Amino acid sequence: MAYIQKDLSPLVRGDDWSFKLTVTANGSPVNITGYLYWFTLKDNIDESDPGDVQVTANPTINGNPTQGIVYINVSKTLTNSLTPKTYYYDVQQVDAAGKVQTLLIGKVKVVKDVTRSIQ
Repeated sequence: MAYIQKDLSPLVRGDDWSFKLTVTANGSPVNITGYLYWFTLKDNIDESDPGDVQVTANPTINGNPTQGIVYINVSKTLTNSLTPKTYYYDVQQVDAAGKVQTLLIGKVKVVKDVTRSIQ
C-alpha cells in the first residue's frame, strides 16, 4: 500500500481535532481489527518523536474496525500549546504483527485561536 500525499485544511490552536480515516482496498473497506494508528505532528520533519503532538488511535475503541473506520482524536490539551505555523504530519498504521505503513503524509497550518480562555 502506498502513502497518499495530502495537505490538511487549516486547524485552530486550542481546539479539539478529530479525523475520520476509512481504510480501503480496491474501493472496499478493510477490516482493521487489531490495528493501531499514529498521528504525529512536527514543525521540523527531522525532530525526534514524539514531535509537537503524537497520539495513538485504536479503531476498536475509536471507530468501526470491520468497516475500516478509525477516528484520530487530538485533544485541546495537546493543541493549546502549539505555535501557529505550518507543521508536517503523518498517519501510520501498525498491524497486529507490528508492520508499520505510512498512509498519509503532508502539511497542515495551525492558525491562532481568538478566544484563549473560557470563563
